[in-house]
Amino acid sequence: MRKLFIAIALVMGMCSATAQEQSYKVNGNTYTSINAKSVRDVRSNAEQTTFTWQDSKGTSYPIWVASTGSCFVIRRSERTGNEYRQYLGREISADVCKRMGREYKPTNKTKK
Repeated sequence: MRKLFIAIALVMGMCSATAQEQSYKVNGNTYTSINAKSVRDVRSNAEQTTFTWQDSKGTSYPIWVASTGSCFVIRRSERTGNEYRQYLGREISADVCKRMGREYKPTNKTKK
């Protein structure tokens, strides 16, 4: 009985996870369905600093600091146009936080 309940809960969870948010627009007496795409705001829970980061191509980006003190720049994908965070590393994050007088809380994850 317990396994049946867990199986039903898993199936219901998968169904709700794949459901898309539906919205609509009205054109006269016609309602047209639009599949709304949820876009994640890469700037949420972050603060822009006065520091900049220059990549190997010479492009400068403003440095943002997350609530944990990790520093990143916001890049835009050429193919899809979506924005994403490119983290700058522990050394830069620690230095920027030190200069701003903030606490840097590094994660304990190690690269393999």
